[in-house]
Amino acid sequence: MMRYLSLALLASLIAAVVGSGSSRSTNITMTKYNALFGFGDSMTETGNICLGSNSTELDALTCTHPPYGMTYFGKPSCRWCNGRVVIDFTAQALGFPLLPPLKSQGKDFRRGANMAITGDCKEFLKKSLFQFGGFGGNDYNVQLLELALTVQQGMKNTPMIINAIVIGVERLIALGARQIVVPGILPTGCLPLFLSLFASSSNEADLDQYGCMRSYNRLTEYHNTMLQKQVEILQRKHRSARIMYADYYQLYYQMVQQPQKFGFSNPFEACCGAGGGKYNFDITKRCGMPGATTACRDPSARLSWDGIHPSEAANKFISDGWLHGPYCTPPILG
Repeated sequence: MMRYLSLALLASLIAAVVGSGSSRSTNITMTKYNALFGFGDSMTETGNICLGSNSTELDALTCTHPPYGMTYFGKPSCRWCNGRVVIDFTAQALGFPLLPPLKSQGKDFRRGANMAITGDCKEFLKKSLFQFGGFGGNDYNVQLLELALTVQQGMKNTPMIINAIVIGVERLIALGARQIVVPGILPTGCLPLFLSLFASSSNEADLDQYGCMRSYNRLTEYHNTMLQKQVEILQRKHRSARIMYADYYQLYYQMVQQPQKFGFSNPFEACCGAGGGKYNFDITKRCGMPGATTACRDPSARLSWDGIHPSEAANKFISDGWLHGPYCTPPILG
């Protein structure tokens, strides 16, 4: 299950934000937030997993191979996308540069932690924005894909996963954070990964009118509903903090329901991969693997980039929905 970050690690990460904040004074004056920092999994990854890895480990990471990064960076950037992820768009909208991976600035932030900064540290952090998650997706992936648990069995572990997220948020608040975005997770039953593996063995009654698997989406809904309730409890408990619940599910599902409205076609077909068929996903021929290094002609017209992660175009819609509403409660810029 997801292990929440230790207090010492959180403290060091906050030191990184404070240390870098003094060097971004121009951008800071452009936004209501002093700084932006993200915690998360592959949906938020901006390069940490690639730093410190040897050549063999790097080669095994499909995100280090073309065509990842083709749309925005022109080459793989260690993001699980053809371009920018949600937090990249959020950073740019707030006037910040793209967030560097923490490991790349490890030495810098350790030096920065020893530098003086005008004013009280907690006062600075009160106006820094933290994205904590989404967490949980990988926990369910392990249970459903590696351990072959059923959806019902996975639901039994949801309270433990949610509790770990809550503890992480509480620790951030204890360290001085006051502006925290807590995202839910994507609709599992609409992802090409799960559809390619389980839709064919499901009875037709499990597929909704749009082609998503109801049973797997119920798991996601259960997680998100429980998380949202816990965020509401945190909001009431910590009146001095601004804790925001960010919804991946509803907007992604709307893009599945009305793909043309968002400029998408074939919402269940991955842009990159060598799986072919309805979903263009084969777990042994994933995007970036040998024979699967050519993307679809127009990635901006696809909802799913690699069958697991959204395309850059979808990430832009998600970020906008969080910044201005209605898919973040309250909106980041509300």
